[in-house]
Amino acid sequence: MPLNIEVTQFPNGVGTAKDNSVLNAVPLPLPNALLSVEDFGQDTGIADWTDLVIGAGVGGDVFPLGANGVLQQVSAGAATDGNKLSIQLAGVDTFSLSVGQEAWFGIRFRISDPTNTILVFGFTPFDETVAPLDGVFLISNDASDSLDLVAVAAAGGTSSTPLGSLAADTWYEAAFYWDGIDKISGQFTGPDGTVGGGGTVIPGANLTAVGLNPGFLFSCGAVAAARTLDVDYVLFGGSR
Repeated sequence: MPLNIEVTQFPNGVGTAKDNSVLNAVPLPLPNALLSVEDFGQDTGIADWTDLVIGAGVGGDVFPLGANGVLQQVSAGAATDGNKLSIQLAGVDTFSLSVGQEAWFGIRFRISDPTNTILVFGFTPFDETVAPLDGVFLISNDASDSLDLVAVAAAGGTSSTPLGSLAADTWYEAAFYWDGIDKISGQFTGPDGTVGGGGTVIPGANLTAVGLNPGFLFSCGAVAAARTLDVDYVLFGGSR
C-alpha cells in the first residue's frame, strides 16, 4: 500500500542561521550569487589573499599548532605596524555594492588588545588602509574598543553606528548585510552566542560606487607594542 507521506514546502528555504542573524539571508551557492568562505586550513594558508603591508607589517602569518586552521598575526611592535589581507581578483578592485544587489560579510576573530589597535573588516578598495575613503566595513579605531559599522563614499560624509564594545582575548563573530535597497545591518556575537551589539546604517549618498575587495586589516595603534589578531574564518558574498 502507498505510504501516507505529506509533502511540505518551505517557501523561505531551510537553513541553520539563527533568526536574529544578519547572515540568515545568505542563499545557497547559485550562479546568481558569489559566495566564499575562507577557513584558513593549513593546507591552503593565505595563498588566495593579497597582502598589503602597513608600516613594518606583521611578524608573519602563522597557524598555531592545534588551532584548527586559525590564522594568527602578530604586529611588528611599533605604532601603525600591521597588514591588510584582501581577495583581489586579477589585481583590480572588482566587487560591487549596488542597488539591487545584496552583499554579505562575516568574520570570526579575537584581538589581544582592542583599545590600542585598528581593525577594518569588510569591503574596501585594495590600497586604502586604516582610514578607508570608500566602502562598507566594520571598524575599531585606535584608543577605542568600539566596533562600528560604516559606509563611506568618495571621502565624503559617512553613515555609521556603533555596534558595541570589544573585550580582549575574546572570540567574536561579526557580520553585516546590505539588503540591496536602502540599509545595511550589522552585529557581533560573543562566545556564548548571544548578540553583543547591533545596528543599522542607511547609507544614502554614502554607498560607494567604486570597485571594492573583501578583506580584513589589523594594525597597531599609538602604543608601540606587539599585538595579536587571530582569525578563524572570513565569509563574503554578493548577488549578481
